[in-house]
Amino acid sequence: MVYGRSIAIGGCLLLLVITLSAIIFYLSLGPCPQGTFACDGNTLCVPQRQICDNRTDCEDGSDEHPVECGLLYGSKALTDKIVGNAIERRRQQQRQKQQHQSKTLSSGRNGTAGELINVTTMGVPPVEQATIDTENGGRRTQVSGNEEVAICEITTYPKGICTCRQRTILYCGRKAKLTRIPRLSVEVTYLMIVRSNVTLRENSFIGLKHLQKLSLKHCNISHVPLGTFNGLHQLEKLDVRHNNISILSVGIFRGMNSLVWLFFISNQLRQLPLALFVDMPRLEWLMLSDNLLTLRNEKFPHMQRLYEIYLDSNAIEYISEDMFANLAALNLLNLNDNRITHIHPRAFWGLNDIRDVRLIGNPLKELSGEVFLRSSCLEALSLSHTPLYISQQLIGTLNISYLNLTEIPFERIDFEAINQMSNLKYIVFDRFYFCSMTPQVRMCKPNSDGVSSFRDLLSKPVLRYSAWIMAFVTVVGNIMVLWGRFIYRDENIAVTMVIRNLALADILMGFYLITIGVQDYRYRSEYYKVALDWITSWQCAAIGSLAVTSSEVSMLILAFMSFERFLLIADPFRSQHRIGIKNIFIALLAIWLMGVGIAVAPVALWHSSTKFYGTYSGTCFPLHIQEPYPLGWQYSAFIFLGVNLFLLLMIALLYTALLISIWRTRKATPLSLLDCEFAVRFFFIVLTDVLCWAPIIAMKIWVFFNYNISDDIYAWLVVFILPLNSAVNPLLYTFTTPKYRNQILLRGWKKITSRRRADPSNGLATTIATATASSNPDESSSKAIPLTVNH
Repeated sequence: MVYGRSIAIGGCLLLLVITLSAIIFYLSLGPCPQGTFACDGNTLCVPQRQICDNRTDCEDGSDEHPVECGLLYGSKALTDKIVGNAIERRRQQQRQKQQHQSKTLSSGRNGTAGELINVTTMGVPPVEQATIDTENGGRRTQVSGNEEVAICEITTYPKGICTCRQRTILYCGRKAKLTRIPRLSVEVTYLMIVRSNVTLRENSFIGLKHLQKLSLKHCNISHVPLGTFNGLHQLEKLDVRHNNISILSVGIFRGMNSLVWLFFISNQLRQLPLALFVDMPRLEWLMLSDNLLTLRNEKFPHMQRLYEIYLDSNAIEYISEDMFANLAALNLLNLNDNRITHIHPRAFWGLNDIRDVRLIGNPLKELSGEVFLRSSCLEALSLSHTPLYISQQLIGTLNISYLNLTEIPFERIDFEAINQMSNLKYIVFDRFYFCSMTPQVRMCKPNSDGVSSFRDLLSKPVLRYSAWIMAFVTVVGNIMVLWGRFIYRDENIAVTMVIRNLALADILMGFYLITIGVQDYRYRSEYYKVALDWITSWQCAAIGSLAVTSSEVSMLILAFMSFERFLLIADPFRSQHRIGIKNIFIALLAIWLMGVGIAVAPVALWHSSTKFYGTYSGTCFPLHIQEPYPLGWQYSAFIFLGVNLFLLLMIALLYTALLISIWRTRKATPLSLLDCEFAVRFFFIVLTDVLCWAPIIAMKIWVFFNYNISDDIYAWLVVFILPLNSAVNPLLYTFTTPKYRNQILLRGWKKITSRRRADPSNGLATTIATATASSNPDESSSKAIPLTVNH
């Protein structure tokens, strides 16, 4: 078919774009997949579950780092890991103790059951771990090698709906659908009831005198009557997470002298008389996260063994002087995400052994350095997402080794005061270039923003190569377009003006990439020294404005071209008068003014490049997908979700309506070569526009739904996807045009073909060639109308 060349060119171009995009995206990803972390100089990927498991998996020991694993330092995930490890160690100790008791008991047996087991297992190799089940007084027994382990020793429990595990553990899951605590025998040591609708009553567990662990998660419990836990003198762990409990009465824990763990996470607790903790002298871990507690006028009683308190995600507004005064052994205090505005200057004076204080996400109006004056053991302080000013007065007396200052602006940090903290080893800032202000700190994070690193503006080789390649293709391609349009005279002047302006807008994106590449080369291996100066400079704002101007003017011109083509081809009889050169000039001037205005307005609005163009990256492009609502997010959303999304939909709808119009006018006769060529070319035009802008628009939308957009994706969008449209436009609008290709690349061949066209015997071929050439979007309307519309 004659228009097969257009299909082949468009298909190859589309395949090339998709392939390159996939390759660049893959190579721009971090060294390790999701769910793992990199160590040993980014040469080894270790699963996250192996962090802080008391086993070194990385040669550099980063998975068992004493700072992150020993004192946890504000990481709830690591805290849960440590707590889980502690539980597992205690579980193993108890299991070993039980196995030892079981061996002692079996060796002393003289009954027939013991003899039967020994005879039955005689000759069974331990390596094969053969198992044999027997009955021993109504109890099933599993023999593995020469070791005897009892599977279940619980005599009374609801069989069929609950599962007995490891001798004395009873699990009642969602399928059990319990509404009350079932009748159980005394042998139960660990009771787990989850995903039910349980109603607790007085003496619900009265017969379980050996119960050590009780878990009632997701049981829709709303009321805990006084006396519910009567008789649980050996209970060590109580887990009542994810219920609807709003009030706990004084005396509810009376008699629970062995309780060590208490988890009331994710309930509706509004009132919690702290005096009730007097009944738990051995309590070490208290988890009250995600409730509605205010603790107004409350005071913790003397608890000599309480080690950690989690009060995060509550409604606490004020920390009084004596709230924690009696907790001398407290090691960790988590007050994250409350409503705390004031803390009494002597609120932590009684915490003689406090190591880790977390105040993340509180609207603190002030925090006196006197608060930590007597906290000589304090090693970790987390103040991120607070409006505090980090001054000498606040941190001057601290001797901590970890400091979390995430989301605290640069201008609110006294770096000289931080540099005077001789024991500080680990610090977390909002941006990686903050680390250049604290060179003496051994470990400073973050060390990258996905595009830049502490050492380089473009941290990964693939980003550097992509930037230079895209810059070369964009600049060279659009220069050839401008050159060809100036030397080629046999063409409509108005269309030439539009194509020249489109090429000029696209070439600006190439200059933007060249500037980024030059800056990367200029500051190679020492970017941290100039990172702050660069992102706050007028040069960063200038090239950011250049990139936004390029993208917006390009999109506006494409929309204008699609609208002009629609009027000329889809509805020619209502558009007998073509748009004149003067009107074209006015329209292009308006487009450039609009594009430049969109790009420059943020600088004038916020009076600083760092608040829009240099906020998140040294690439200075205001995509703003790292978080949903930073300063300037409204304007960024207006550009990408307002202007660009509207223009993209407009282009797609106009070309769709255009093609439908052509099909309708040709429904009685087969499509001409002109119509097929036109349809194929504009299909690829719209498709490539969508492929370039759809990922950017999609990321902007996803971030508002609290999806975490990785830094690697941000780098891929800014360095490759964003300039792609500028690089592809010359190919779509000019190099696929036969007349232009002949003019630029095959001028000699064109002279030969022109002689052939002059031959009268080739009249039909001349007509078809002229029609096909005129089907391009850059041809004059006077040529396009007679050939595309035939009523």
